[in-house]
Amino acid sequence: MNAFARARAFAAYEHAVDTIPPLRQIVLLYDAAMRRVREARRAIEEGRIEDRFHAVARATAIVDALHKCLDFEKGGEIATILDLYYTDLALRLQDINIRNEVGACDEVLARLADMRAAWAQLAGEHDDSEEHRRESPVTPSAPSRALGVPG
Repeated sequence: MNAFARARAFAAYEHAVDTIPPLRQIVLLYDAAMRRVREARRAIEEGRIEDRFHAVARATAIVDALHKCLDFEKGGEIATILDLYYTDLALRLQDINIRNEVGACDEVLARLADMRAAWAQLAGEHDDSEEHRRESPVTPSAPSRALGVPG
């Protein structure tokens, strides 16, 4: 990416942070993480080990960013639960590189889709697509409190 493209991307990101509601930003981050895991899955199917590694690294960076924004003072028990969730997810992401099997990707995608559905519900979104329709593993107001986001 050249300097001009990087500057445009950064400006767009800054604008999005200012204009997109926090809960929607979280949903978008889950979408991006899921996209990266799907890329890793395709790379495994096609034998592209380096591409798999880079896709997993990008997904891991997103999960790490979500993990780092937890507010344990405001989130209490739910923040602790999310802390364990993100820790487990990070380990499962690394398992994709270790196992190099599409099944590992499918496991991570299922977990991401579950949590994405919960955040989408909090954000007031109604996503009826098969890809995102799953039972929520958290209570409806818990994640926003865990991140210190008004519910």
